Amino acid sequence: MKSTNHKHNSRSVLACAVSLAFATLSAPILADADVQGRITDNRSNLITGAEVSIPELTLRRITGADGRFQFNQLPKGTYTLLVNYLGAMPETRVLVVSDIEQRLGDIKLLSASDSIEHIEVVGQSGAVSKALNRQRNASGIVTVASTDEMGQFPDSNVSEALQRLAGLSVERDQGEGRFVRVRGLAPDYNAVTYNGTQLAAPEAGRRAVALDVIPSDLLESVEVSKTLTPDMPAGSLGGTVEIKSLSAFDRSNDFYSLTAEAGYNEQQSKTSPKLSGVYSKILDAAGETDSLGIAIAASYAERKFGSENVETGGSWDFDDGLEEFELRDYTISRERIGLALNLDYRPGNHNEYYLRTLYSEFSDTENRQGLVVELADPQFAGSTGEAEIIRSLKQRKETQTISAVVLGTKQQSGNWQWLLEAGASKADEDTPFNISAADFAQEFASGIGFSGTDVLRLTAPAEAYLANGYALKEVEMGDTYAKETERNVKFDLSREIIQSAGSLTLKAGAKYSQRRKTTEEDVWLFEDFADVGISALSMADYAAGAVDYSLSTMGAEVSSASIYQLVRGLNRDDYVDDVESQINDYRVDEDISAAYVMAQWERDNWQLISGVRYEHDSRDAIGTRYDDINEVFSTNEQSSRKGYWLPAVVARYNVSEQSIVRAAVSTGLVRPNFEQLAPAYILEEDDDELEASFGNPQLDALTTKNLDLGIEHYADKLGVVSAMLFYKQIDNFIYEADLAGRGDYMDFAKAETFVNGGKADLYGLELNAIHQLSGHGNWMDNLLLSANLTLTDSAADIEWFDDGTLLSREVALPSQSDKTANLSLGYETDTISLRLAANYKSKYLAEVGDVTDSAYDVYSDDHMQLDFTAKWTFQRGMQLYFNVVNLNDEPYYAYTGNKQYNFQYEQYGRTLVLGVQITNW
Repeated sequence: MKSTNHKHNSRSVLACAVSLAFATLSAPILADADVQGRITDNRSNLITGAEVSIPELTLRRITGADGRFQFNQLPKGTYTLLVNYLGAMPETRVLVVSDIEQRLGDIKLLSASDSIEHIEVVGQSGAVSKALNRQRNASGIVTVASTDEMGQFPDSNVSEALQRLAGLSVERDQGEGRFVRVRGLAPDYNAVTYNGTQLAAPEAGRRAVALDVIPSDLLESVEVSKTLTPDMPAGSLGGTVEIKSLSAFDRSNDFYSLTAEAGYNEQQSKTSPKLSGVYSKILDAAGETDSLGIAIAASYAERKFGSENVETGGSWDFDDGLEEFELRDYTISRERIGLALNLDYRPGNHNEYYLRTLYSEFSDTENRQGLVVELADPQFAGSTGEAEIIRSLKQRKETQTISAVVLGTKQQSGNWQWLLEAGASKADEDTPFNISAADFAQEFASGIGFSGTDVLRLTAPAEAYLANGYALKEVEMGDTYAKETERNVKFDLSREIIQSAGSLTLKAGAKYSQRRKTTEEDVWLFEDFADVGISALSMADYAAGAVDYSLSTMGAEVSSASIYQLVRGLNRDDYVDDVESQINDYRVDEDISAAYVMAQWERDNWQLISGVRYEHDSRDAIGTRYDDINEVFSTNEQSSRKGYWLPAVVARYNVSEQSIVRAAVSTGLVRPNFEQLAPAYILEEDDDELEASFGNPQLDALTTKNLDLGIEHYADKLGVVSAMLFYKQIDNFIYEADLAGRGDYMDFAKAETFVNGGKADLYGLELNAIHQLSGHGNWMDNLLLSANLTLTDSAADIEWFDDGTLLSREVALPSQSDKTANLSLGYETDTISLRLAANYKSKYLAEVGDVTDSAYDVYSDDHMQLDFTAKWTFQRGMQLYFNVVNLNDEPYYAYTGNKQYNFQYEQYGRTLVLGVQITNW
């Protein structure tokens, strides 16, 4: 009976709430007219992120990239229209609302600087002003990089541009920024979207999107949301990186920009060209003036560079010494092609139709010459002994593509607004028939060793560097292909209600998405060449010129053309590795259904957002199971179904016109990587002991409870000082574990897979300061200082069994640096722009080498890189620029447990760029 009353009371409360909501929605509309306008600078450049408010009605609008604002169906009366923008004087106008729509036209803002009559949203200060205004006026905690701000640094892709922002850092590949980390969380814990559509990831086992694939020339801005609201799709713990495309309506007039540059890398001494262009035009269409916008962007870049590497891969016996190490020399050529076509149709003031497209292709051609030293017995530096040396070649061309299309419409009817949008994204990674390893070996009875700690140098007799002493051992060839597709459709509905208690916006929506990941791999192992009549077995038969390797001596290089000629003369079918060619093939299908409700209330200095999102996952996975004991392949199919409730409350309070306090309590989730979900299963027997390794399609998503609290103070002219505290409690932390000795694997000696752990904690502090000097009356007024520091700490427990006893130890979250910092000093006049930037991140845990022993944990060492850019405007709209990337020639270093134990050392040299840009500002 008690339970029945409880249900009855709950239903009554729900019925009252629903009735109240519908009564509110059906309340009489008091509004009579619409008011709209546009905010510009003195040259009619549109201003993004300006706050336009009507204090008497507690209404506020933030101008988008098109500089426009609109208030719908305002009650008749006389009001104050107030425009606020950092770097500009507040603009106030008297607004008289009758029953006729008002078009206010362009409102031009005056500069807050005593020495400048008008503001201008170009250059360093203009770019910073754009970003800060959007951050200040955002509901949650966001960090913004506009396309103008990206151009103030020597950054060639989206990832490198984001590393300059507070709380963000990058993971590099061959010295180039690839993946973005937000607040110390690994890239796989962050979502990347393109105009609201989640981008597919090209790499086989990951969800993380490598942002070096996307040229920064194609974009209007990149916005990183660090707090989650219910109208945002789940899929991130650290933050959501939203890539916003350019639109013709982002400019007040027809626009074009052309860029040409040439780069030079110290490692290769070759020229790297780049060409890019942007064009947009606004046309009349269907009898409507200026209603159709067309924007086109294209970019082509080829970068020729290299790196030199020496690594151990963690092959240390700490009692006896090093077991193996390798010298590597890379010659790399990377091509990037980017295309974007965006259409906007705006018939009237209340309807909008848009098409957003993106295509990006990234080709990475790599030739790696290696010298592998396998010591017969572990040795320390300075000792010599017996060893086998292997001369190894890897050569491949890997092409990644990402494409996206978004088609949608926004409709306004009175105080109602709705959005209908369909999106699709495709990504793939294709590495056709390639040399995974071509190995030539030679045995040495003595005289082989090494010297040094971080940079190991080979000690060997002269014959170790001669090609004729090495015999062909084996050639492994590979062919891999991975593809991911994502399709979605969403509908959002909102209504703004003007009340004496403040403005209230109710919003609800639903989204359905389908995601599919497939991988295919073929492996061939060519060996026993003499048995098929091949007599050319010396490395001298396949050698080319000497390897240009400054860290040590390597000798002659292996010719990739000769290796391809060798294997093409053989029947591939005779050399197929059946297990490797099937075990890594899999498909994962995910269907995600989502719905949300939320409300946003504003009054005086308060803004409050509250709501909840529900997401339901339906996942099917199919892969291969291989029983090595009986040599039997079988299909492995698994499914899972689960739902998640994700509530959030986000608050903002304006302490004054300059100071803002923000707070948020939110929840988020990240789905496991495809590598972790892959339903591959291998069962083996070694010395009569069972061993298994397998993926885990039954893994639960990582979920997090987030707390954010911070304060921002904005200068009257241009600048900010802010401090943001954050805490994340992560549940279902995923790590690699050995299940041997428990459950279904009680009789196994090894059973390696991925499991959900307990809780992990992450907390930190973001500090950010930007200041434009003024009032000195000399050259110092041209200085712009920017600095940010993020302090983070994390802890997670990993477990294992030892003789039936469950043991555990605490580790930091992978990729989490305790300190991340940026410092830049800019100097700008009407003709000269200079900027020196320093980017720093402290060491972080790269991987857990041995679950049971922290001594084998691999750490990436501290990294601090300097970059410099100089620009000379020799004519209005024409700039000559010079960039130096990695000015201090900072290498990459990783170690095992302690800095004296090399895991990997790699150096990249400096890159110099000279270019010219023509823009019709």
